[in-house]
Amino acid sequence: METAYYVAPYGNDSHSGSTHAPFLTIRRAQGEVRTNIRNGMNQDITVYMRGGLYEMDSPLRFDDRDSGRDGWKVRYCSYPGEEARLVGGRAITGWKPYNGNIWQAKLDSNFPSFYTLYVNEERIKQARLPASGYFKTAANEEGGNSSDQGITFREADLPAQYDLTEAQAFVWPGEGEWNWFSETKKIASVDWEKRYMSFETPATWPIGTGSRYFLQGSLDFLRAPGQYHLDSAAGILYYWPADGAANPNEQIIIAPSVKRLLDIQGASQSHLVQGLSFSGLSLCCTDFFREYRMMDDNAERMEHREGVVYIDHAEHIEIENCKLQLSGSCGIFLDHYAKHIAIEGNDIRSLGYCGISLNGFPPGKGPFVDAESSYSNSHNRIVNNRITHGGELIGHGCGIFLYQSGDNDISNNRIAEMPRYGISLKGMRHKTLPEQVYGIPVTWDNHWDFLHSRNNRIAYNDISEVMTDSQDGGMIEAWGPGRGNVIHGNDLHDSGIHFSFGFGIYLDDAADDFTVTNNVIRGLYSTGEGKLWMLIFSKGIGNRIYNNLLVSNPHAISAIGSQEMADEENKHIDIAGNIIYNSGYLYYFVNYSDERFAAADRNLYWREGMSCQVAGNLPLKASGADSLERNEYPLEQWQRLANGKYDKHTLIAEPGFIDADHADYRLRQDSPAYRLGWTDIDFERIGAK
Repeated sequence: METAYYVAPYGNDSHSGSTHAPFLTIRRAQGEVRTNIRNGMNQDITVYMRGGLYEMDSPLRFDDRDSGRDGWKVRYCSYPGEEARLVGGRAITGWKPYNGNIWQAKLDSNFPSFYTLYVNEERIKQARLPASGYFKTAANEEGGNSSDQGITFREADLPAQYDLTEAQAFVWPGEGEWNWFSETKKIASVDWEKRYMSFETPATWPIGTGSRYFLQGSLDFLRAPGQYHLDSAAGILYYWPADGAANPNEQIIIAPSVKRLLDIQGASQSHLVQGLSFSGLSLCCTDFFREYRMMDDNAERMEHREGVVYIDHAEHIEIENCKLQLSGSCGIFLDHYAKHIAIEGNDIRSLGYCGISLNGFPPGKGPFVDAESSYSNSHNRIVNNRITHGGELIGHGCGIFLYQSGDNDISNNRIAEMPRYGISLKGMRHKTLPEQVYGIPVTWDNHWDFLHSRNNRIAYNDISEVMTDSQDGGMIEAWGPGRGNVIHGNDLHDSGIHFSFGFGIYLDDAADDFTVTNNVIRGLYSTGEGKLWMLIFSKGIGNRIYNNLLVSNPHAISAIGSQEMADEENKHIDIAGNIIYNSGYLYYFVNYSDERFAAADRNLYWREGMSCQVAGNLPLKASGADSLERNEYPLEQWQRLANGKYDKHTLIAEPGFIDADHADYRLRQDSPAYRLGWTDIDFERIGAK
């Protein structure tokens, strides 16, 4: 039994909300639900939304007044067999020819500015220069270009007659090499003689010579199909259809007016919103930002904490079997206080930023007195989602991002087409923590107490085609998280390093106490100037790398690597029982210490019949130079190190796959891997179901 209300595009808010007399708006139904809750719930309440388009000019806000109570739940869903489509903007009509293939539409005088556009359920890019790819910054007159105030451009890239009144620069701050985070900066002025563009506000980092950037937001740039320009001062929208023969009056063109559609937010920790479920809905078309600044110590800035669905001060919320697409920022943003949130079975795609972002408090921030009380973002379930085509507006976008968020189940998701990571776990590394947090002196022994990206289970995810437009990252990556994270049974495949360098599983600085087991890393490659370094790169302390299948990655420099840097210790790595097949050197040591490996043994190695080698910097006699201008060492030399401590039982032999040519990497019964203790990987469990 349930109490049911109905909403339909053809309804009327003066109706009763019954199946035969539905409401017109969700807000009207929400008012009835709140009245019902106040009067005392004795059964579930469901709001059924009939199929059709619902244009939203402001977010739907849910707080503790909307919570299910006394064990009962409130659910908002599409009517069975139909799809309710909530759109965060308005349809643009009245198109007229402007010039050639470019059309124009006059907007209402009260139409707000917007920073992305959607046509027939696809994102249309702002008019940009160059039309694809990047320019690179030039040196200034003094021979350098390291400034956070703007960029020096090459004369051939930007003719002086271009109008840059409303232009923005999309740029990767850094010294050309550091393509870690992108920013979108408003251009304030241009010195054409010095070839220098000044930003309206400083970039977070200085921008050096050779940094990649492009410009957008000028009618002068509208020279390619599939792009638009908004003249906000004149209130005119210009658009060149991707199909030159298309008539915009026959297309559905949505200009976004909100940055979030569902705002699920309790008033405080004592007034949480809970017991709410949203299922079967289509939520799309939200706006981007006038400017975007990168994260501050991995914490998203307050003005950029946005998603199609935004959740804070909430527990026991369900987002299930929904379509979340065409976002200006994230698909779902779990902010600060979010526990026991279930995100399951959703199709999340075409995202300005990340698919799902979980964000607790930075160490020392928030109204807390100790580390335990600050553990406010945890125990969430993110399962069986399809997350694709992220980072379309922010270059470091990824599938799932965790910052100071722990004890989450991240499993059976399909993640693809991301410019940076597939999944990222971040916190703060020890040497960057404040001296005191909540008045408590930070020591080596207690510093993990303040790092909350811990005890996460990253399991059975299918990840491909990430790291498409950034560098120094990985398909699954961690930097300064807490302890106890598990990376198990994931399939990381068919993904390239397009420039600079990158990795498969990347346990970066201060990524400690990880268990990495039963993962498959296959078909990774290098292209252009890119270098696929280590398939598993383990910094940090006490990481365990067991029973992984690293197979058919011929461009990889090494299967497993390590490096101590940033004054963070790298030691006590335990390696056992991995299969390395046509995937580079067995190990690579950028540097070495006697404590680096706790143990290493029982691996099975094969590289087209070549000898097994270890590379980098070791206290051994080298046999030659490696591809990174360090050294190569034969396995026999490595086995003599530390009185024969390492890889005594490691074998060089073909694994005996059932059909490697067709990517069937199950093992025949006579595989030598079984003699080394190999445990079969359950391929059927991997991916969204």
